[in-house]
Amino acid sequence: MSRIGKKSIEIPQGVTVTVSGSEVLVKGSKGELKQVVRPEIGVEVKDNKVLIAPKGQLPKKGRGLWGLYRA
Repeated sequence: MSRIGKKSIEIPQGVTVTVSGSEVLVKGSKGELKQVVRPEIGVEVKDNKVLIAPKGQLPKKGRGLWGLYRA
């Protein structure tokens, strides 16, 4: 299990995070970022936090991607 991937990401005030399918869009006062996430990884916005979790059992490469996307 990924220790980094288990941690949630706090969303600061003034920043919006939108998840649309496999695409994550983050908008803030300094611009916006867009990231396409692989289908093995799920992204969810809940209670002003971003949660990243694997979908089902992941092979070794997928577990590494889980923590990488969170970081």
